[in-house]
Amino acid sequence: MIRYHILGQRTMSTPEVLETSASARVGNPYLEGNFAPVETETTAIDLPLRGRIPEGLEGRLVRIGPNPLGPVDARTYHWFTGSGLVHGLRLKGGKAEWYRSRFVVSDRIAHALGRPALPGPRNGFRDNTANTNVIEMGGRTYAIVEAGGLPVELTYNLESVGRSDLGGTLVHGFSAHPKFDPMTGELHVLTYQPGLEALSYLVVDSDGRSRPVADISAPHCPMVHDVAFTATWVIVLDLPVTFDGAAVGKGFPFAWNAERMPRVGLLPRNGDLSGLRWIEAPSCYVFHVMNAFDEGGAVVLDVVRHPRVFDRERRGPSEGDPQLVRWRIDVASGRLSQALLEERGCEFPRFNDAFGGRAYRYGYTVSAGNAQEFGPTFKHDVTTGRTEVHDYGPGRSALEPVFVGREGASAEDDGWVMSYVYDAERNATDVVILDAQCFADPPVATISLPVRVPFGFHGNWLRDPG
Repeated sequence: MIRYHILGQRTMSTPEVLETSASARVGNPYLEGNFAPVETETTAIDLPLRGRIPEGLEGRLVRIGPNPLGPVDARTYHWFTGSGLVHGLRLKGGKAEWYRSRFVVSDRIAHALGRPALPGPRNGFRDNTANTNVIEMGGRTYAIVEAGGLPVELTYNLESVGRSDLGGTLVHGFSAHPKFDPMTGELHVLTYQPGLEALSYLVVDSDGRSRPVADISAPHCPMVHDVAFTATWVIVLDLPVTFDGAAVGKGFPFAWNAERMPRVGLLPRNGDLSGLRWIEAPSCYVFHVMNAFDEGGAVVLDVVRHPRVFDRERRGPSEGDPQLVRWRIDVASGRLSQALLEERGCEFPRFNDAFGGRAYRYGYTVSAGNAQEFGPTFKHDVTTGRTEVHDYGPGRSALEPVFVGREGASAEDDGWVMSYVYDAERNATDVVILDAQCFADPPVATISLPVRVPFGFHGNWLRDPG
C-alpha cells in the first residue's frame, strides 16, 4: 500500500471560486482530463520511491503551467491564459524529500485566495500572470511569462515573493524562453509586448541583471515564444501569428495572420542592426527551438514546426501534428532548406544545455499529437536520424523531458532524463528518472506524487548550490 505524508493542502478561500464546475468546462479540451485545473496547494513528504535516485541529483525538479481559478467561459478559454501553478520535487541524499505545488500570486490569484497583493514594480500590463517557465537568474528562482508580464520571484519552497524588474534593469516585460549560453554564463532573451513596435533583444548576466542589446522593428507585434543563438548569431522567429486587437477581452488576442510572410532573422550577437538578415521561411509556426549552431557558411536550426495555429481553433495549438525539422540557412544566398528529423508528432524539445549554440547530437521531446495528446518520450540522434522511444505504459503520459548531465560526464548523453508523468489509472502523477544512455530501459527511479500535475508548459532542474 502506498503511503504519503501530506503536510497540508491549502484550498481557495472564496466560495465563488469553486464555481469552476466540470459542467462549465465541457467542450473545451484544455479544461478537461489532465488539462483540468487543481484547486489546492499541496505539500507532501515521505514520497514513495521505486528504484534508486542517482547520486549527485540534489536539487529541485520544477515546472509550471496554467491553472485557471474562478468561473471560465469554455467557449473562449485559451490554454495559455490560466493562472500559474508551480510544482517542485526536492531530491537530496538519494531521497525524494518533498513535493510542493503553489499558486504564483497575480492580482487574480490574490483576490481569489484572499491573500495580500504581491509587492514589486508594475509595468501596467494585465495582472502579471506568470505561468510558462521556472528558471534561476542570479541565484534566485523566478516564474516567468512572455508578452508583458514581469518575472515573479519565488522562495526555495516556491512561495511567491514579489514582482521583479531584475534590480531596475528590465524596462518592459520579459520572456518565457531565455536561452543559456554555456560559453558566457549569460542568458539570451527576446521579448515582445502588445503596444510596443519592436522586439527587444536582451542579455541577462550571471548576477541576474539584464542589459538591452538591440530593438528590432516589429510594428505588426508577432508572437515570439522562443529564441536561439549560435556563436555568431541571435535567431529571431517572425512567423505569421500576430496580435489581434479585436480579440482583446473576447478570447486569446493572437491569431494566425496569412498576410504575414514567415521569416527568420539573423542578428549579429553584438546587436548591430545593420547586419540583420531576413530569410523567408516555410509557412508554419514554431513555439520551440531545440538548438542552433554555425556550420561553415550555414546556420543550422532544429525546430518543432506546427503547420498552423490559432486559425480555426483559437483555444490552443491544435491544427496539425507538430514535427521536428532541421532548417539549414545558407548565409550567403539567404536560402533556407528543410529536412524532417521526426515524422511522429512531438513537442517540448530539450537537449544537453552544455551544448547550447554549438553542434550537438542528442535531443529529447515528448510525443504530441494534433490534439495535444501526450505519451512516450523520444530521444533523437540528430546526426543519424535514429529515434529511441521510452514508453511509460498504458494510460501514462509524459510532460516536457528535462536532461540533467552527470557531474564530470565525458559523453553528451551521460546523464538522466527526468519527466513528470501523468498516470490516468491513479489520476495522479509520478516523476520518472531515465538513464539517457539506456533510454528505452526501465526507469532508474520512479517517485509517486499524491496528486495530479496538469499538462502545462516548462520546467528545469535547479541544482542545489555547493
